[in-house]
Amino acid sequence: MKVKIESSKLVKLFYEGNPQPPTTTYTPLSVFDKVTYDQHEAAIYAFKPPTPPNATIELGLRKALAAYHEWAGRLDKDDDGEPIILLNDEGVRFVEASVDHPLNETIHFQLSPTLLSLHPSLEGVVELFQVQVTRFSCGSMVVGFTVHHFVADECATRNFLVSWSEACRGLDISPLPFHDRNILPETS
Repeated sequence: MKVKIESSKLVKLFYEGNPQPPTTTYTPLSVFDKVTYDQHEAAIYAFKPPTPPNATIELGLRKALAAYHEWAGRLDKDDDGEPIILLNDEGVRFVEASVDHPLNETIHFQLSPTLLSLHPSLEGVVELFQVQVTRFSCGSMVVGFTVHHFVADECATRNFLVSWSEACRGLDISPLPFHDRNILPETS
């Protein structure tokens, strides 16, 4: 299977009504964030036709990122050397790709190099979230993504994906995410 990359770009947040841009420049990691894996996690989801156009998926992503603004930031350290997420709205990587064969003849969903080509690279990544939308000749679509584990665990990722799907369908994101990572302070 040959995956042809059609485009790769940074996608910025789209603030529309509520939520508003953050009023702080960074958010410190929680005690739980600091003890998790310092790496990106990858996943892929396959969809049968009909599927929305890439422009709809991208706009929905931009709207969801406005609610989940940490996902469009970058990792850094504060003045004390503690890890933080810069709320600089740098954006996320959005890759559009295609395969000139039908999905059911191309992919056997077992761990393989073929599957690795359906999400953005895990190596040398500065973006905290990356998306690759791959279209197949049969009209099927695979959405592959990577997210840094400091930004989101499995539950937070699921919530983001639901919010993204709501935004793609023109619905309000509900509920909005809770951003206070210091609700459980570290103790000495």
